Amino acid sequence: MVKTAQKNLWQKILIILVGGLLLGFLWRLRGSRGWGSEAGVFNVGFVYLLFITTVMGERKKLDLGWLSLTAMSFILTVPSWGTILTQITGVIRESEVEGADHIFRYISPVSGAFMMCCVGFGVAGLFGVLLGRGFSSHQWKIKDFIVVIGAFLIFDIVSKASISHWIVQLIQPEAVDLFEEGLKTAGTEGSAYKVFMQHFADISWSKKIIGGRNYFSEIQAVSSAIRALGAILAARFIVKDKVASKVGALVCGAFGFSITVSDLFFWFTKGGYRQLGIQYEGDFIYAWSCWEYFTGFIAGVIISAVLLSLKQNEDVAEIAFSKIPEKPKKVLIFIAGFIGTIGVNLVRPIARRFDSSDTVQIIATSAAVILTAILIVLLVKKGGINAEKMGMEWLARILLPIFTMFMLLSYFFVASAEHRAIVEINTLHNILVVVSALSVLVYSFMLFKKRNDNNV
Repeated sequence: MVKTAQKNLWQKILIILVGGLLLGFLWRLRGSRGWGSEAGVFNVGFVYLLFITTVMGERKKLDLGWLSLTAMSFILTVPSWGTILTQITGVIRESEVEGADHIFRYISPVSGAFMMCCVGFGVAGLFGVLLGRGFSSHQWKIKDFIVVIGAFLIFDIVSKASISHWIVQLIQPEAVDLFEEGLKTAGTEGSAYKVFMQHFADISWSKKIIGGRNYFSEIQAVSSAIRALGAILAARFIVKDKVASKVGALVCGAFGFSITVSDLFFWFTKGGYRQLGIQYEGDFIYAWSCWEYFTGFIAGVIISAVLLSLKQNEDVAEIAFSKIPEKPKKVLIFIAGFIGTIGVNLVRPIARRFDSSDTVQIIATSAAVILTAILIVLLVKKGGINAEKMGMEWLARILLPIFTMFMLLSYFFVASAEHRAIVEINTLHNILVVVSALSVLVYSFMLFKKRNDNNV
C-alpha cells in the first residue's frame, strides 16, 4: 500500500497535476457523444477513483464494490445548466421556444455567476460525501446511507417547493419576469411559483413556454446546491463522519469554483448584448468545450490536493452489508463492479458513438462486448471477484491506462464520421485532451515501473 505521508513535495505536486489533467480530460469527454448525460459522470467518477486508488493506495472501504457504488452516486446529482452557461455575459437568451430567438433579458453578470456556482456546488453532492467516507475510519451502517441519501432527497424536494424560488427572485428577478411573461403569452394563468408547483420540475413541459426552461433550470440549480448541503450536514451531524462531510464540502466547493471560473470562456468569447467581455471569433477556442475541460482540470487539481492532505485514518472495512453471505456478496460485486461499472463504461460509449442506422454500430458494439468480456475474464482469473488475490491497487493500475487509452482512441477515431474529434484536432480543447491523456498514460507507466517502491 502506498503511504501518502511518504511522498515528498514534488511527488505530491505531480500527483495533483496529473489528477487535474485526468479530470479535465474526463470532464471534456463527458459532454461528447457516448459519454453524455448521467452515464457520463458515472464514467468520470469511476476513472478518477481508479487514479485515486493508484496514488493513495488501497482502502478497505474502497474495494471494487464500494468504489463502483461511489461512482454510481454521481448519476443522481447532475443538474441542468443549458440556459445558465452564458448568463455570465449579462443576458438571459431565449431560444428554446419556436420564434423566440430575439427574446432576451439583461441581467447582472454576477447573478449569472451565482447560478453557475450553484450548479457546480450541487454537481457532485453525494459523490463527494461518499468519496470522503472511503477515507474515514467511521464504519457506516445501512441506516447511515439511508440518512444521507434521505437528507439529500428531502432537501431537494423541500427547496424546490420553497426557498429556491425566493433565492431566484432575490438574485435574478429577471428570470421570474421572463417566465411569467411567457406564461401570459401562452395563455397560462398563474405565477411562476404556482405553475412550477403544478408541473414540479417537469423540464420537458417548461420548454414549451418562453423563459420556462431557464426558470426551471435555475430552480433546479439552486436546489441541487441545497440538497448537496443537506447530504453534507447529515454526514457530519447525524452519521457523525467528519472526514466524509469535510471531503464532501470541499469537493462541492471545488466544482462550484471551477465551473464558475471556467465559465469566463463564454465571457471572453461571446461578449454580450451590452458588449460585455471580449467577443472572440475563431476556430481555435470553443467556449463550451474549453469550459468543460477547465471545469474538470481546476476541480481535479483541488480535489486531488484535498485527498493528499487528508490525515491517514485507520483503514477499516465497511460494516454495511457485512451480514450478506460471501457467495451472494461476490455475485453482487461482480454484477456491480465488472458488469455494471467496467462493462457498461467500456461498451456504452461505443454503442452510442455510431448512428443507430449505421451497420458499423453493430460490428463495433459486438467487438466492444467481446473484448470487454475477455478483459473481465482475465481480471477475475488473475485478481479475483473483488481483486482479493492481487489487491484493488493492482486492479486500478491496470484499468486506469486501459480506460484512458480506450477513451482517447474512441473520442478521436471510433465513431460515425461527424462525431470523430480528429477533424478538430487543432482546437485548444482537443490539444489539451491529447496532452492530458498522454500524461496520464506516462504516469501510469511510471507507477507500473515503480509499483514495488513505497515512495511512488
